[in-house]
Amino acid sequence: MVKLRRSLFSLAVIALVGIMAGEARSAPISMTIDVTAGSFLVDLVATSTPNSYSVDAAGLAAINGFLAANGSEYQFFGLSGSSNFPGDATQGQLVVTGEIHSVGTAGADSFLKLTETETDFTSPTGPSGTLNSSSTGNFTNQPAGGGHTALSMFNATTAGPYSVLSATTDPNPGGGMASAGVAPVSTLYTLTNVATFGLAHPGATSPDIVDSFGVTATIHANVIPEPASIVMFLTGMPLPLVVVGMLRRRRRALAQG
Repeated sequence: MVKLRRSLFSLAVIALVGIMAGEARSAPISMTIDVTAGSFLVDLVATSTPNSYSVDAAGLAAINGFLAANGSEYQFFGLSGSSNFPGDATQGQLVVTGEIHSVGTAGADSFLKLTETETDFTSPTGPSGTLNSSSTGNFTNQPAGGGHTALSMFNATTAGPYSVLSATTDPNPGGGMASAGVAPVSTLYTLTNVATFGLAHPGATSPDIVDSFGVTATIHANVIPEPASIVMFLTGMPLPLVVVGMLRRRRRALAQG
C-alpha cells in the first residue's frame, strides 16, 4: 500500500510539473508602438492570450493620448492580433490588424512603427521551410504612393520589407507579400510582424487619411517522409506488400538452395 501511494504521488508530481511546464511555454502575443520621440508597450492596455490580442476603447484612448503627447500625426481606431499558437503540423501563423488615421489637427511626426511578436511556437518543425509574409491596406483619402511597409520574421530570418501603397485618394485596397527560406524550422521559435506607416498629413480642415491594415506571418515546414512513405514513393506499393514479396523471394531462394 505504501509503495502504491508513493507511485501515485510520483505520478501526480510528474503530471503537475508537466502542466506547469506547458503553462510556462504559453507565450501571449505582445505589441509595441514606436514613434520618433518614444515607445509605448501596448500590452499595458490590452487583453492578451496565446491566441488573441484585443485593445478596447479605453486602451485605444491611452495609445492615442501617448501619440498626441509625442507629436504624432496618427490615431488608432482599432488594433488586434491573433495566432494559431503553438502552431500545428501544417503551419504557424501570427496576424495583426487595425485601423490607423492620419489626423489634420494632430502633430507633424509621420513615423510610426507597430511591432507584434509571439515566442515559443512548437509546430511545425522540419529540416527546412518557408516564411511567408503578406499585408493589406484599405486606404481612404490617401494620395497615390503613400501607405505602409511591412515585414515578418521567423526568429532572425526576415521576409520583406515590402510596400503596401494606395493607388488613388478614392477608397482603394492595396497589398503586398514576400517570402524567405528557413533552415531549420525548429521548435520554440518566434514569429514577428512589423508595419511602418508613412501616410500623408491632411490639412487641418480636411478629412482623416485612413489605412485599415493587416500583416500576416506564416511558417511552413518541409517534413522528412517516414520510411514507409519513402518505400511507397519508390515502389508504388504499400510497405507490407513489399515485405511479403521480399519474404517470398527469400523462401524461394532457400528452397532452391
